[in-house]
Amino acid sequence: MNSWKWIWRTTAIFSVIAALLLMIGFGYGIRKLMFPTPSLVSAESVSPAPLTERAPSTEEDRDRIVAIGDSLAKGTGDLTGQGFARRSAALLEQDGNRDVQFLNNLGINGMTTTELLEELKQPGVRYVLKEANLILLSIGANDLFQGGAALQTSGGSPNTATWNKVLPEAANRLGQVLDELREINPSARIVYIGLYNPFGDIPSLRQEANQGVTTWNTTIAARLLTDDQMFFTPTFDLFQRDPVAYLSSDHFHPNSAGYERIAERIVQALR
Repeated sequence: MNSWKWIWRTTAIFSVIAALLLMIGFGYGIRKLMFPTPSLVSAESVSPAPLTERAPSTEEDRDRIVAIGDSLAKGTGDLTGQGFARRSAALLEQDGNRDVQFLNNLGINGMTTTELLEELKQPGVRYVLKEANLILLSIGANDLFQGGAALQTSGGSPNTATWNKVLPEAANRLGQVLDELREINPSARIVYIGLYNPFGDIPSLRQEANQGVTTWNTTIAARLLTDDQMFFTPTFDLFQRDPVAYLSSDHFHPNSAGYERIAERIVQALR
């Protein structure tokens, strides 16, 4: 009988202990849900101006690459997701002369020169650009082609009067973008990706678009000559002979092969 009492008391004690542990664990879980402890990453991201307080990297034996601008900078149309930015980094790394670090891709679909000027005011964007010593820039196509939508039909094709109005204003804003990039980062190499005519195989769009794109590229190339650390990468000829071979299914963005050709041009300009 006494042995049964001992067993009962022991079982009761263990039951009480188990219940207490369960309550403590449950309470701790609720506390973690209601009052989570911030991680180092999240705490840093919400601290006052954390990026602007850091000094940029001073490593000179490494290419630190950032891409910024529109959907071409982002790599839209490339099924591998690499775009010309990561492809350029891979090609530079293959050279073996320097280490290569791809910092960030700041490309945004549909971005115009006006929107990019606003984007360059963001502290996080400015810090990433300060960290880079090689900035790959693609912008202007949405200013001129309205994302391709305006040129999908002959009725939307811009005439000479449209080009004469849109092009100088957009080129002036791109000049402001270049000035702002140079202010943010006084020493980085800046590579601008020239425009191509994605509608060169459409007779009703070819002549006007070719003229506009050529004028744009000439204007921007001349602007880049004022800074010996700014480079122009031509792409017009790549898409002129056989646009379909290098364009994605949307007939506007490059496909994987097209981005590879652009990346090769970028690396050639930097060698």
